[in-house]
Amino acid sequence: MTSAINIRPATMEEIDAVCALWQRLEASKKQQPFGGDKEDEIPVRTRNVVAHSITSETAISLVAENNDQLIATLSAYIYEKPAVQLPTVAVLYSLWVDPEHRHKGIAQSLLATAEQSLKQMGAQSLQVAWDSGNLPAERFWQQAGFSPYEVIASKILK
Repeated sequence: MTSAINIRPATMEEIDAVCALWQRLEASKKQQPFGGDKEDEIPVRTRNVVAHSITSETAISLVAENNDQLIATLSAYIYEKPAVQLPTVAVLYSLWVDPEHRHKGIAQSLLATAEQSLKQMGAQSLQVAWDSGNLPAERFWQQAGFSPYEVIASKILK
């Protein structure tokens, strides 16, 4: 029998488990511009960002667990963007669900919990980016009410 999914804030005591989820997300991404991150720097950068998202008053880090096992994570931060109509912007920079647990509403639940928390923290809008060509991600985000507004492209100069 499977227990219900529990969504809650991540804690510093489980930072290693949250970082492991983030690194699985990183490994699933397509090749990044500029060759991507240096492999030996990913664990350090990941740990720093996860620690910040857990401890900062302007960030959140959520996890979903099933039978005391972490199966999904979401992190976002808030910043001020002067000279726009809605200057308090939240940026979602990590949402990942273990492939065995996808298509069960976990991502939607994490997102709904994050939206509520970020709004309580003063966020007026929420931004997210996804890899170009990732059609499942594009469908997910558009079904969640997100609309693309710009394209960012890069070119390696030779």
